[in-house]
Amino acid sequence: MRPSHSNVAGWLGGGGVTTATAWRASLAAAVTLMLAGQPARAADPFPIPEQLAPAARFWIDVFTRYSQRDYIIHDRIEPGHVYDVVTTTGAGDEELVAARVRAVVDRLALTDLSGLDLSSPQVPAVAPADRVRVQRGMREVFGAGLTEQRRFHHIVERALEREGLPIELSVLPLVESSYNPEAVSRAGATGMWQFTATTARRYLRIHGRVDERLDPVRSSHAAARHLRELREALPSWPLALTAYNHGLTGVERARRIVGSDDLGLLVSEYRGPGFGFASRNFYAEFLAARHVVEHVATYFPEQAPNRLIEYRVKRGDTIYALARRHGVTVPNLLALNGRRSKIQPGQVLLIRL
Repeated sequence: MRPSHSNVAGWLGGGGVTTATAWRASLAAAVTLMLAGQPARAADPFPIPEQLAPAARFWIDVFTRYSQRDYIIHDRIEPGHVYDVVTTTGAGDEELVAARVRAVVDRLALTDLSGLDLSSPQVPAVAPADRVRVQRGMREVFGAGLTEQRRFHHIVERALEREGLPIELSVLPLVESSYNPEAVSRAGATGMWQFTATTARRYLRIHGRVDERLDPVRSSHAAARHLRELREALPSWPLALTAYNHGLTGVERARRIVGSDDLGLLVSEYRGPGFGFASRNFYAEFLAARHVVEHVATYFPEQAPNRLIEYRVKRGDTIYALARRHGVTVPNLLALNGRRSKIQPGQVLLIRL
């Protein structure tokens, strides 16, 4: 489950965070080159719309550059426009973050926001307090998700292959739940794929104590089937992935009103019901997650393949013998694999060397 984030209203009511130095050594230039300068892939099903490239760069920073101690004060309409960053140090810091947010709002109230693209007639005038949003950094959460992905990617990839879907979709649970099969959102979305009950009941059993959304195998096959159906109903993967978050009906409504199948245009011009920050940024987050996974050694060198191996348990293996054999501690081995000391033949364990 993602760390909490909010708009300015959540911070102006009091509560605490401190000021801290903003990150100085920016990766923005390198990320821009990676996103905009990398060779075009032949028939890439997941293109980067020009309008969404700044948002994708923003989410790469959220996933890799900023820790959970960092609170990014940025623009709600153009997420890549960062106004300030507050790094927290302990209890009693929220008041300082609230003060920094107020300062940003006051500054916006005195400017014409000329640095932002407000030229589209579809974009309504937005009060400064409503433009400002706070996003918590996710480096630790995303790193943990990469470890969990190593445990479950075989299951996810088999499900995608069965439906004939691109293997790149295996990064979607990183965006949805950090690959946590037991994740439950405040809205009740559950499991690795964050199915709502309404959508899940089309594919899975939810009855009494049985909730197959929590089953990594069954939920992965259900998600693959759902993704295939969305793609069959819509002309591109950017739209299909947005529909995974916003719903098929909502995306079809946006296409009809804007008169385009270009997700970049839909995000910049459509302001329909329920098409809020999460829906407008969902595909950009997916692009960011895919980019990080493809360059994991750059962003998370501790996750490089030569540092983290997969071991398939054989008959007679014990968790204690495996720890000794690989020169790791039992607590670390258990922590990396869900703290279950009982193992069985065929099970895949992760071992950090």
